[in-house]
Amino acid sequence: MAFVILILVAVAAGTVSTADENASNRQAPLPAAPTTCDPTYPYRSFDGTCNNLENPRYGQANTIFQRLMGPANYADGVSSVRLAQSGAPLPSTRLVSTTVLTNDTVTNNDAVLVTMQWGQFMDHDLTQGRTFTVAGGCCDGGRFGNVTANPNVECLHIPIPSNDPVYVNANCLNMVRNTFGLNLDGTTPSSRQQINRLTHWIDGSQIYGNDAATAQSLRDPSSGKGQLAVSVQNGKVLLPISPSTCSDCFVAGDSRVREQPLLTVMHTLWLREHNRVANALYDIFGSSKSDEFYYQEARRIVIAEFQHITYNEYLPVILGRLATFPNAIGQNGQSNPAIYNEFAAAAFRMGHSMLKSFIRLYEADGSESVQSYLLANSFNTGTTRLLNPTFIDNALRGLLRNLVNAVDNCFADDVTSQLFRTSSSSLGGDLISVNMQRGRDHGLPPYVKARQIALGMTGPLPTTFDELKSTHSEEVINSLKRVYESVQDIDLYIGGVTEKHMPNAALGPTFGYIVAKQFENLKRADRFFYSDLTKSVSFTGRQLHEIRKVSLARIICDNNDGTVTTIQPKAFRVPSSQNAPIACSSIRGIDFNKFYSNKPISVASEESISGEETS
Repeated sequence: MAFVILILVAVAAGTVSTADENASNRQAPLPAAPTTCDPTYPYRSFDGTCNNLENPRYGQANTIFQRLMGPANYADGVSSVRLAQSGAPLPSTRLVSTTVLTNDTVTNNDAVLVTMQWGQFMDHDLTQGRTFTVAGGCCDGGRFGNVTANPNVECLHIPIPSNDPVYVNANCLNMVRNTFGLNLDGTTPSSRQQINRLTHWIDGSQIYGNDAATAQSLRDPSSGKGQLAVSVQNGKVLLPISPSTCSDCFVAGDSRVREQPLLTVMHTLWLREHNRVANALYDIFGSSKSDEFYYQEARRIVIAEFQHITYNEYLPVILGRLATFPNAIGQNGQSNPAIYNEFAAAAFRMGHSMLKSFIRLYEADGSESVQSYLLANSFNTGTTRLLNPTFIDNALRGLLRNLVNAVDNCFADDVTSQLFRTSSSSLGGDLISVNMQRGRDHGLPPYVKARQIALGMTGPLPTTFDELKSTHSEEVINSLKRVYESVQDIDLYIGGVTEKHMPNAALGPTFGYIVAKQFENLKRADRFFYSDLTKSVSFTGRQLHEIRKVSLARIICDNNDGTVTTIQPKAFRVPSSQNAPIACSSIRGIDFNKFYSNKPISVASEESISGEETS
């Protein structure tokens, strides 16, 4: 939740010279700038440009991340990874992973598994790195193996200790460094600044794509109703497929759509929601409007629904009291929306701790389904499950009923040694080792520096591990002591993910601070943000009133395969006496006749529109 399961398998962006380690002369070029921006055009561009009229490149796909907590932390100030306080290399992130993490299961007793899935889906709207091309990789061509002679300068492979409990006859976990780019004005940064290949906005790009060509390829040009393309298999509307000879080669706006089946289910829901909205608009306007109108207007509404659910349902579960962002609208001019590097490469990867090893599914009668499966058996190849006519609804019931794992030091071995395991192998990769190594690649601050900023502390950084007692358990502190020489060496990811939770939140204070700052900035910077009524491109007060009726429960009710007929109103929360499942017919949603009505709304409704959202 940046958490990105496939950040290490990003699209390659070019080759490098092994003879040149200077970070200042290999920046990727900036993408083309927009030629003009129409301030009255009510729809977003696909590549993120022209949202900010003063700075049209703000939020553009394939531009650099920004930093929340000061300059990059590199040993040479440019590109060499951070060293320990002693000047020695930091410990292997694989050693950190096996020392600090456990395979126990601790659940979050207030949140269900759809919380994890929303986070991954959201992350794939916001972040994806690019790696350099290294022919054959860094470890004998596989995810793990042995270091080859004279590895490419952009290899940042992870040493495997000789006594590793899982990997034998191997000393290397593969990882290639991410590409870096130029400032938006074309100047060269003083250190590596990594590139985000996605737009930096919450704009549904995982549904629609990050460029016009991808967006066009995902449309159904024959419908006349602004529909997205679909495939119909076994009587069910599913994502389109490519190539046509492959029944589960699903495609969407993000290339990671097939990473694991629950993600593909979420993509399918939102494909269906777009087409449902477009059809509802066609029922009102008929042939008086163009295919382009229906497509763009439905896209605009779907993005608003996605933003509304994120800020009013998802973030309160993750952040607790930090999920309020007053005064975060109307300051678009100077607000750079670029995703914070600390968010992309550390904090929003917290969702990896939420993953469950066994995905329990349920039939319509409430019994456990034989379609339940192990996560490790479903990476990249498990989407054939969606071809079973009952799988999507059974999976939705699992997402709504199963408790999500807590964010802590407990991780499923599906992601600590089985990630993207092939059918011919008993082992895969270690995502958690990669998370920490990616943080070093990106020059993230050490954990204690980020913690100090998050807690508003001044003065010197902690010098002893015991100074972490307010944020970490004794068990975690002791395990950190065993692997790090100094408390100031701790990597941001492992320090943040193992923090004690804030009250009524899934995260501790450091990751909570980073995530809250990120979503506050995304709201502030976005000219098209759904709840801002002050711009020429804004929704009307009546339209916003209708959008605020939307919930994840309503999205699921509208877009399942017909057997999910009851649902808890607060879909991210566990069903309980205070959140008991009710009939879908009782879950309210947008009335599109009212949405386009010119009739005035009541004073009470106007007051509710002008106020801030609540959880």
